[in-house]
Amino acid sequence: MTLSTELHSNSVECPPPPVETTGLRSIRALRLQNLTVVVARTPADLEPHIPAWEELAASAAEPNPFFEPWMMLPAMKELGGGLDLRVALLYAPDGVRPHGPQILCGVFPLQFNRSYKGLPVSVLTLWRHRYCFLSVPLIRKGCVDQVLRSFLDWIPTQGATLMEFQRVPGEGSFNEALVAAMYERHSLSFVDDAYVRALLKPATDSDSYFRAAVRRDHRKDIKRRARRLEETGSVVYRELASEEELGAWIEGFLDLEQKGWKGKNGGAFACRAEDRRFFEEVIRAAFSRGRLMMLSLEVNGHPVSYKCNFIANEGSFAFKIAYDESYAYYSPGLLLEIENIRSFHERGDLEWMDSCASPEHPMIDRLWQDRRIIQSVLVSAASRTGDLWISLLPIARWANRLIKRISSRSRTAGDKVNFSDV
Repeated sequence: MTLSTELHSNSVECPPPPVETTGLRSIRALRLQNLTVVVARTPADLEPHIPAWEELAASAAEPNPFFEPWMMLPAMKELGGGLDLRVALLYAPDGVRPHGPQILCGVFPLQFNRSYKGLPVSVLTLWRHRYCFLSVPLIRKGCVDQVLRSFLDWIPTQGATLMEFQRVPGEGSFNEALVAAMYERHSLSFVDDAYVRALLKPATDSDSYFRAAVRRDHRKDIKRRARRLEETGSVVYRELASEEELGAWIEGFLDLEQKGWKGKNGGAFACRAEDRRFFEEVIRAAFSRGRLMMLSLEVNGHPVSYKCNFIANEGSFAFKIAYDESYAYYSPGLLLEIENIRSFHERGDLEWMDSCASPEHPMIDRLWQDRRIIQSVLVSAASRTGDLWISLLPIARWANRLIKRISSRSRTAGDKVNFSDV
């Protein structure tokens, strides 16, 4: 096992520390000014850190299952081929027990690229594979400011000119710490992309939520579709609860997704062997940890829709949905989403569910009332070259859009030419 270890302040080189749990009281005793950054490049490198990593995830200021070991390791193994991946793990000494095990305070999965959107500038970015819908790093609650500062200090050691915080929340403790750090350092930053996506927060009960969120005419249409579906046979909503059924549910989801439009477009999990293996492994891992919320809609014992959610501390993330397109008239995906809202309210232990949906999603945006900001922020890696690129990016974006508009107008004008006169 090969580890690349980068050090800060007066800390000394050390092997990966064993796991040590800590509470908010002991956080005040952590020597955060002496954070050690350990860089792991492969799943094998990360194995010794898994216990500390899992403990950190349970104490993270902002939960993110996509960066937990049970999702990140399969992603690196199945989806990270050919990429320059680096996971930065930030450890802090315990001031009470300076010779005891160190505490893992931050995990930053990263990808290094020698260019940024075609521009000749090196960039380190929070890694986002095609099934990762949030890239906020895991940072221990109560340590966000200090850990982020140390991480920003460490970035130049990796040979990057820019750092991209890709698809992170536009509010919350991480965003506040990032804004504060940029201000303190007089550093330039550029919001490359920002949008809002649907968020589900509980009301008094699911019925009151449904009435408040959905227009009366839309509610009537949903009820009509449900009645029409019931006329075709026995309609049952189920939630996966038995390990004995897990394999059948996984195969059912994969089969249903592949038969639909995602399969035709090559975007279904079953279209690629590595994607299929990734899905199977993370679903099994989530179930074994009590972190999977998987629902189905069945007609005459035949599943016509599936939905997968992941639980993360007090929140949850809607991961994937699939439905039988031969039942499209009845909108089985929509009906299962209504059931998802009901099940979310009945649990009583969740404060929110992130839709993980694209902006202006035609179904989710009509059903879910709340929103969260998602953005990508580009910052300079403490160099004049980085500052220059950050300054030029808005101009480059404007020029690119201008060229596209001119090109589009030229094509439109060309379509109107009467070539018989040429």
